[in-house]
Formats: sequence, structure tokens, C-alpha cells
Amino acid sequence: MAALLPRIASPALLPIPCLPSLAGLAGRLLPTLGLALPGISITIPTLLDDIWEGILRAVPKNKVSHSRKRMRQLANKGLKDVNSLCQCPGCGAPKRMHRLCQNCLEEMRGMWRSDERRKL
Repeated sequence: MAALLPRIASPALLPIPCLPSLAGLAGRLLPTLGLALPGISITIPTLLDDIWEGILRAVPKNKVSHSRKRMRQLANKGLKDVNSLCQCPGCGAPKRMHRLCQNCLEEMRGMWRSDERRKL
């Protein structure tokens, strides 16, 4: 029975005929797992094992709805408070700096419309 099911071999180093000094270095950097099957010998680096586990864990469990995705993307990106306010010198209403006052602008539009009606 033991002959049919061989044991897992100890880490094996692949011989590199051109660079014998790098064979030992490669064995220390990339340890391998040797599997001995009848007629087949396979070596799998443990580095691929770690990568494969990371890929399997990266799959989402459930679909993320459009609204949840948008909430996550837009978190803490709301409108800022307006700090640059001042008083309009014409009517005294609050307005943003370097902008026309909406109250004064409506009054001017009313005057322009009445002038246009008088001309016609």
C-alpha cells in the first residue's frame, strides 16, 4: 500500500547547469513543494499558493446596489458651508462677496421692463 501512495517529497532544488551558484540562491528565495506521483513529478512554488488564496478572497459575496456604491463614493464630499457673506451696500440684505445682490437685481430688472413698456 505504501508503494502506491508515495509521501510528499522534501523541498527540491532544480539544477541549473549554467549558473550553479544561483541554484542555491533560488532555492532559498523560492521554496518549492515537491509532489511525487507514480510517473509524474510536480514542483509548485509556495509563492503561487499565496497569490491564489488572495484571488479567492477578493470575490464579493453579494452584489452591491447602485445606491450603496454611490453612498460609499460620495461619503464626506457634501457641499461646504458658505463663509464669504457680506451685506449689500444698496439694500442691506446678506449676499455673497463679489456677487450681485438678488434683491437689487430684481429691482433693476423691474425698472428695465417698465422702461421697455413705456418705449412701446
